[in-house]
Amino acid sequence: MTDEAAARTFQPLHGPRMHERVVDQITFAIRSGVYGIGDRLPSVEQMAHDMRVSKPTVGEAIRVLSDYGVVKSRRGVHGGVTVVDDNIPTTLLRLTKGPTSSSLQELLEARRAVEMEIARLAARRATEEDLSAMRESIDRLLGAPADNWTVRLHFDHYFHYAMGRAARSDLLAYYQHQILEGITVLVHDYFAHDEDAQVVADLHRRTLDAVSAGGEEDVDRIMHEHLAYLERAVAAEESPVPAAEE
Repeated sequence: MTDEAAARTFQPLHGPRMHERVVDQITFAIRSGVYGIGDRLPSVEQMAHDMRVSKPTVGEAIRVLSDYGVVKSRRGVHGGVTVVDDNIPTTLLRLTKGPTSSSLQELLEARRAVEMEIARLAARRATEEDLSAMRESIDRLLGAPADNWTVRLHFDHYFHYAMGRAARSDLLAYYQHQILEGITVLVHDYFAHDEDAQVVADLHRRTLDAVSAGGEEDVDRIMHEHLAYLERAVAAEESPVPAAEE
């Protein structure tokens, strides 16, 4: 994590259910790799200042994250809030999303637009560190327990967040986060029972190869296939979503 990345992580918030929005920003920071297991979050005072909310609002968000086992809070000179788990429970995603107003069709359409552009930018801007993180996510997906879909999904998404970081676009990365969370909430049964980790890992590997090579046509071609895999899989359940053409 760089100081620059940390400084850009938390943005001003407005509106109701503020502690849930704080939870969402912190989970984004964790899922996107700004803070990993063992890292200490900024102080409550600093986060309250960055997000322009009260310290009690941040404190309530920290309590929620602690209850879900994501962070651990300690008092004292050597205390603070430390990340202890980067696999955010689906139940917590539901809490921060609430009753989502976006349909699955809208989310899939938005995902195609956002992730296509992220992949193109990553092909131009990715460093070896970015590519290594994407490669690691594939290895960890293949090594995930077959009977633990939340861990598999975590490393599936870890690849996408790594590609989002490689794109060097904070706004696109946050849109990506919102879309992935929304899709997870709406079709978690598919991820739990139907998604094939071997197919996903192969798509990720070929996406990584295209991003590494840097050719936009190849990136577009594999990303179309990559995104169409989920689109086709849920089309039977969501008839308004057309299967993408090959």
